[in-house]
Parts: sequence; C-alpha cells; structure tokens
Amino acid sequence: MIILEEKKFNVLIADNIAKEGVDILRDNKNINVEINTDIGHEELLEKIGSFDAMIVRSRTKINRELVNKAKKLKVVTRAGTGYDNIDLDVCNEHGIVVLITPLGNANAVVELTLGLMIDASRHISNANLSMCKGKWEKKNLKGTELKNKTVGIIGLGRIGAGVAKRCKAFEMNVIAYDKFIPKDRADDLGVTLYNDLIDVLKLSDYVTIHLPLTPQTTDLIGETELREMKPNAVIINVARGGVVNEEALYKVLEENVIAGACIDVYSHEPADPKEYPFIGLSNCLTTPHLGANTVEAQINVAKLAAEHTIQALNSKIFIDAVNIPFKLTEDMADLYRPYMLLGSHLGKFLGQYNEERIQEVAIKYKSNLLKNNFEPIKAVILQTLFESRFMDTITYMNIDSILEENGIELEIGEYDKYINFENYIKVYIKTENTETKIAGTVFIERPKIVEINGLFFDFEPADYMLVIENIDKPGVIGNLGTFLGEKGINIAGMQLGRKEKGSEAIAVISIDDRPTPDDLNELKKLPNVLEIHLISL
Repeated sequence: MIILEEKKFNVLIADNIAKEGVDILRDNKNINVEINTDIGHEELLEKIGSFDAMIVRSRTKINRELVNKAKKLKVVTRAGTGYDNIDLDVCNEHGIVVLITPLGNANAVVELTLGLMIDASRHISNANLSMCKGKWEKKNLKGTELKNKTVGIIGLGRIGAGVAKRCKAFEMNVIAYDKFIPKDRADDLGVTLYNDLIDVLKLSDYVTIHLPLTPQTTDLIGETELREMKPNAVIINVARGGVVNEEALYKVLEENVIAGACIDVYSHEPADPKEYPFIGLSNCLTTPHLGANTVEAQINVAKLAAEHTIQALNSKIFIDAVNIPFKLTEDMADLYRPYMLLGSHLGKFLGQYNEERIQEVAIKYKSNLLKNNFEPIKAVILQTLFESRFMDTITYMNIDSILEENGIELEIGEYDKYINFENYIKVYIKTENTETKIAGTVFIERPKIVEINGLFFDFEPADYMLVIENIDKPGVIGNLGTFLGEKGINIAGMQLGRKEKGSEAIAVISIDDRPTPDDLNELKKLPNVLEIHLISL
C-alpha cells in the first residue's frame, strides 16, 4: 500500500499579529508556521524561497527584488486594509495572490465614531481635564442629548451603514449623502438619502464622514461647506485626513462658526500640532488615529488573515483578494501590461469625468490578444472605475458582487462595429441623466485615448488633465491658456474635439501641476465654458 504524503505549506509571519491568528495557522495540520517579526530585508531575500505564503502588516516590503527570489510564493496576506507596501504589478506577473482583511476593523471604527459623538455632546474629555486641574465646572459643561438630533452620514458604505444602525438605536434622525448608493439600500437602513451634500450639512446636528480619500473627495468639505453647517453642529472625521480641508476646519473652529469637531485622521501622520493648530482647541477633540486600534479589531484582523491564507493555499478560494488570482507568464505579462494600463486609465478617466451614480456599465473590446482572456482587463477597468465610489474596499475579486449589491448592470462583449484599430476598448456608463463613453487603444505599447462621447482624439493620458466642455467660439482656448499661465500651471499638451462649427466642444489639456479647487471654480466662470473636469491619474 502506498501512502500519499499530505501537501505541506510553509507560511512566514513577518510582522506582529495577534496570537489568535497564529493559533489558527498552527492548528492546521498541513501548515508549517515560522514567526520572524524582526526579519530584515537581506535575511528575507535569503529565506523567502522556501515559503508558500507570507502574512505581513505595513513594515515588510513586498517588492520586485523579493518576489523574484520567492520561487514558491503563492499568497501574500496583509493583516489590515492598506497595501501600499506590496507591489501588485510584480505579484500579478508571478501569479501571487494578495489578500487583505477589510472586515476586521469595521466595528471598531463604527464604535469610535459613536464614542466621539457622545464625548462631544456631553463634554466628557473636557470635564475630565478640568477635574484633573482641581476644578468643578458643572455649570460650564452642560451637554446635549443625541435623542431626536439629526446625524448626517457622508458615505453610506459598510462603516457608514454601521453608524446609521447605532444612531437609530439612539433614536436619532439619520440622513445621508452618498452619490453612489441606491435609494433602496438607504431605505433598508431607515436612512433618508439626499442628492446634495449642502442639504445634509445644513440639516445635521452631527456630520460624520466615512469616505475614501480620492481626487474627488480631497477637500470635499472646505470652508464654504463648513459655513453651511448649523452653529451648534459637530463634524466627525474618522475616515481619511484630507476629506475635510484642515486649514478651513481650523478657521471655522477658531471663529466658533460651528460648535466643534472630532478628528481621528490627518493628512500627514503622526500629526504635529504645529501643522494642525486645531489640535488643542477647546472645541476640537483629537485622537491619534485610533479607528482600528482595539484589542478585538487586531484579533479579528489576525484571525481573518490566517483563515484567508489557509483557504487560499488549500482550496484556491481567494477571499478579499486585491489583485487577479491567475498566473501570467513573464512573456504574457509583458504583452498584457499596456492593456492593463489602458484599462486603468479608461476606468479612472471615466469615473472622474462623470461622478453621477452609475446604473449600467458596458465594456466592448476588439483584440486578438485579449479575445480568449479579457478578464484581467475587465477587472482593472471596473476596479478603477468604482474605487472612489464606495467606502468598502473595491478589489478585483469582489467587484462583481458589489455591482450586483448596488443594482448596477454590467455587459461585456466584443466590439461588433467596424473600427480602424487593431485593438480597441470602449467603456460606456449610464446614469439616471446621462450616458458617457470613452475609448482607447494601445499603439507601440503605449495607451492612448481616442474617443470621448463621440468626439475623436489621439492623446496619451497624463497625470493631470483638464477636460473642458465649451461652446465652440473664438477665444475660449486663449482664455484658458492665459488663465493657466497666470496661475503658473504649464500646459504639456492639448487636444480639441467638436462635431460641427459653433456646437458644443471638448478640450483635453494635459498640465504639469494640479489646480486648486478655487482655480477650477474660476475656470468655470470663463466665457463659453460649460463644465470643467479635473482628471487625476
């Protein structure tokens, strides 16, 4: 009788995780665990060749040099949500699946939000400080109750929805602003959804933010928006520093325009009070990014990291994968790379050009290379199109289920009309009010955009682009050039498109520097300019 030896996998834990996660791995009979949380890069290069999987946090860097030596590596699991320390491109090339654990800390962030809200309403932190100083300031610390107050939730994803449920338990009136969540989902939560951010700011006693930081959400709430809030209102940000303009926040707090703020996140961390002068104001409660910093969250993250890793190794089930779980040879990866980049550019461009809630998406393509395996390109387009629209982490693996959950129809197919390109990808989105389309090609391994809404172009996407919709009249482009020159913004390239003389036209201007929100508002006021879109790749 021949006894087959069970497959064994070697897993390296390279950064500290909770013991509960380690125990799960050790209890699995076909997992050999090595813990080396102090391992340096040079030592890791020597040892990585013997491991099938790694669990890391933010310390360990997974770069090309390391992956090239990781001959057996199949899975990298990030115990947490952010994965800036992992080179996804090189992992894709080598068929290494990268997993994250976005569910592990959601409840911790929800509870911190409620804790800050209660603290702000009852002055708990200030009361404690005054007591420590030997004072008895009961009369000066009269608070307010949450019951019957209105909370405005900006971003109704997993965390925002969790906050909504808790606030309902406090008998609060819950309203929300989220451009990308269908009304049915808000209705299920008992939340009134508004289409205008200003309406929510005006109506709310508490405003709490649960959005990712993207080009569209950077400075989403600036001085103008803050001044629309009630004088008794409190704003809470436990999401990302930069969604609220921090200079404007200090200004309105210093002037007592609003009652207060609770801030857990900052544009640069660790936060220096010299850089953020609202730290220390009596009407501002600040914490050092405590959102996921609970015993339970760290245990949850460790357990999920262990479970994800085991399932990926044993069952090829990739839970919360952030890259594409198929193997491309080096040669195929080189062929696919410009198309992946084109797909990324098309998704990002379209997502920033039309910021309305998407109801339908269609992707059409023409390419002999991609004909038998369009999945990588589809995944990249959808991930980049929707990455800034939901607070939930969008991955290549969960995008289809997220689209279904939000009632977004998807159609994929070959382009069936004549087109004078050997390879061609066209993406259409439909919203309640508009239909927008963009197309691109790869020419000499370089992505190009060749069509926007039926107008034809030929330009390589740049880091920053201004897309101007205007009436086709003399002087428009001259005014734009003069304005940008006065602002010190250099024009790197320009493309113009129109259907007929005097009709609506589109100009795409590649620029070297990012304009400020005030610059964009001024641009919109130029004669014959209809709309301005800043595209940031």
